[in-house]
Amino acid sequence: MAVTQQQLSYLKAMGIPVWVSRDAVDVSIFESGTNQQNLRQVSKFKLPQTSLDSNSYHFPENNSSQKPSSFSNESLRDELQQATPESIAQQSSIPSSVKPVSKQYNDCSSFDLQQLQSAVIACQQCDLHGVRTQTVFGEGVINATWMIIGDAPKEDDDLQGRAFMGRAGKLLNNMLTAVGLDRSTVYLSNSIKCRPPNNRDPKKEESAACFAYLKRQIELVNPSLILIVGRIAAQHLLETKEPLARLRGKQHQISGFDIPVVVTYHPAYLLRQPRDKYKSWEDLKLARALLAKTSQS
Repeated sequence: MAVTQQQLSYLKAMGIPVWVSRDAVDVSIFESGTNQQNLRQVSKFKLPQTSLDSNSYHFPENNSSQKPSSFSNESLRDELQQATPESIAQQSSIPSSVKPVSKQYNDCSSFDLQQLQSAVIACQQCDLHGVRTQTVFGEGVINATWMIIGDAPKEDDDLQGRAFMGRAGKLLNNMLTAVGLDRSTVYLSNSIKCRPPNNRDPKKEESAACFAYLKRQIELVNPSLILIVGRIAAQHLLETKEPLARLRGKQHQISGFDIPVVVTYHPAYLLRQPRDKYKSWEDLKLARALLAKTSQS
């Protein structure tokens, strides 16, 4: 069924957008030069499906690249002429010149221990500052032989503001006693300084926000050996995706530090999996052997 000029005028007056195939349009409408603009308008109109005859077409849902037989080259040419690089750039919501900016964290490379702790207390570099009870900076002896670094503060740590408290802390105390050490003779810290909600694993951005604090802490403590307890802290500090089981039983090194590193299970994990305590005992013996070897050289 052909579309007449009168029909188009009625539809346009009522504000109804119409699209029809050129084959369904009365060509006499466009014989005069004054009606050339109407040709472009028709190509943008859409007629309800019930008004289309058997010569009309549609694009298949499978995104086939095959053109319909009645596709209008003239209409396509008009659309392509309007799609200039300038118009495309104006429609883009993200300017091509905008580049992602890496987040800048506090520069604490010259802080002493007191300044570093004050910076941690006031820190708001990640979202954890809004859910913490208090920060857990760490505690112990400067120039301690052993520095123990855990994943993140747990609930008891968050409540008391001290690292390795509660049942996990008591187990760590027993582990240290087994190798002839005491809590008061080592330095205790975590890879991040705020507790994640529900003791979940720290996110990458949270670990990144705290890394400068921990790095400066290691520099100031200057231990003879670092014992990393926990998979998250081990993977973050050693810059690896290896599981903890493969990181155990060997010596490691944190980039930028000439300090031997040993990895073992977190005491909180051992409370859930006590059968692995003997593996941690092997790790502690390895750490003690590395220290003895270092003192002899």
